[in-house]
Amino acid sequence: MPKQPQRHQPQPSHAPAVVGSSLGQRACVICKSAPYDAARESLFCGYACLKKAEAMAPGIIEIPMSHPKFRNIAHQFTQKWLHTNVAFRPPKHIYIVLQSASQKASYARYKAKVEREGNFVASGRTEGNENRRFHGSTRQCRLGDPGNTQLCSNTNCPLCGILRTSFDLAFFKVKTGFARFGRGHYTTATSSKSDSYSTNGSTSSYKAIIMTKVVVGRGYKMTQNAQTLTAPPTGFHSVLGEPVQGGKLNYDELVVYDNDAIRPAYLIVY
Repeated sequence: MPKQPQRHQPQPSHAPAVVGSSLGQRACVICKSAPYDAARESLFCGYACLKKAEAMAPGIIEIPMSHPKFRNIAHQFTQKWLHTNVAFRPPKHIYIVLQSASQKASYARYKAKVEREGNFVASGRTEGNENRRFHGSTRQCRLGDPGNTQLCSNTNCPLCGILRTSFDLAFFKVKTGFARFGRGHYTTATSSKSDSYSTNGSTSSYKAIIMTKVVVGRGYKMTQNAQTLTAPPTGFHSVLGEPVQGGKLNYDELVVYDNDAIRPAYLIVY
């Protein structure tokens, strides 16, 4: 699975370094003085704090273990750990990735465009056929380890680069020596597969992977290598690499070829 290489001219993270209030783990992660919106399973108490979070980007804020969002993400991570030859490591810390208003807007526009083309909501799917997928990368710092919530300034840290500016094909680089489905953004539903791409450049007893939100749209199923691809086949929005007998994959892959088809949503530290 290709990785994202170095980024340039990093901007400082403005996210708060700690979370806590008299409300404990029921507090909005921004103001810490009002309870989060439990009805919507939101991390924020309302629109005002949601906008404040956008202004704080780039950065991460920890999700309390008691929050439904933590449990939901941890469940997906656990259920999709499929490699039997790799010991399972449960999530210890999960963070929401703060995105700017402009990053959210461009992603929303792309999702709306794909929805108009595919009419997915009418068939009971999410808008644009949006799904959550995992992405493993190299972490040169200790971001996400206990007490480490500030994005690093190392331009050779792919993890912080992705969290800071989202995925960008300008930084496309192959980690394994080849890109099975060409130049694109690679994710998977299999958390243990992403684990194999998660590496530390500094000493840590933890590992980290990104949970992304991806606009899948119409996915073109493939079982054989197609390394020259720079876009999905005409009429499709993504490539779905499927493991089948006689095929090239042991586990699934999802590839999108537009920067606005994908956003880092959560950081899982395990």
